[in-house]
Amino acid sequence: MSILKLRKNISLQQRLAQLTGHLVEINGEGLGLEPGRLQRVFKSNFIQVQGELFVPLSLQSIRVFDINPAPGTVRVGLRTTFNTGKAFSSIRLVGIGTDFIEVQFKGKFPSRILFPLNKIEGIFPVRLKSKN
Repeated sequence: MSILKLRKNISLQQRLAQLTGHLVEINGEGLGLEPGRLQRVFKSNFIQVQGELFVPLSLQSIRVFDINPAPGTVRVGLRTTFNTGKAFSSIRLVGIGTDFIEVQFKGKFPSRILFPLNKIEGIFPVRLKSKN
């Protein structure tokens, strides 16, 4: 499946509105916040998590917990504007919105991660090496 076939005409604010009530982790430079419930999504610019307001497009990412795995994903690598080591060198792309991308993260706590597009420098295809 092509990466571009995962394009959706939805904004980050609209996607977050669909996720109201989910446990989220806000990630930004210098932030060390514990996960909290996404309480409210305003029509423009702000979200409310644990009583605090955030500007989603200014964050590095928003990790969403308690969400089912998405069907029809594509394995990609991401280059971000901030240092991630190799954390996103092979991840499942769920969708590309008008101002964000959504990926599926496996691990001890499966989740989705929403990245504002201004934090993404590039998306590249990843091919798994065959075992011979």
